[in-house]
Amino acid sequence: TAWRSRRPAGSAAGGVEVLISLARDGTERQKVRAAGVLRNLAMNDDNSVAIAAAGGIEVLIALARDGTAGQKEHAAGALSNMIEAAPGTHEGVVEAGGVAVLSSLAQEAGASGDCKLAAAIALVYLAADDTCLSLLLSRLDQPEE
Repeated sequence: TAWRSRRPAGSAAGGVEVLISLARDGTERQKVRAAGVLRNLAMNDDNSVAIAAAGGIEVLIALARDGTAGQKEHAAGALSNMIEAAPGTHEGVVEAGGVAVLSSLAQEAGASGDCKLAAAIALVYLAADDTCLSLLLSRLDQPEE
């Protein structure tokens, strides 16, 4: 939406890198809070690109797969916001295995409704992108390792 693109970027002075580090290596509480801040920052396209460039996609996918309920919810929300705000992040999410994680999360019995919704919305945005749809379809043809 238009208001999202007018929000000021919050990635100045290495803040995104610190948040990604906390989301990866912090305490459980630090991880959930860092993922929550990344979720909010990802509503802005410049921030989403900065998060992706700093390795945030892989960290968020790991949290969405292996984190606590709160970590999963914020990570799925951050990925969904990134995908919506910055289409350039789509391929990175697909290539990092995000489709399988988001698909699993959207169906996870113990996941919150907000978590499932964020995961499902992210998948819809990915499927709407022609390049990503091709990547998704090619991945379906590959045997699992």
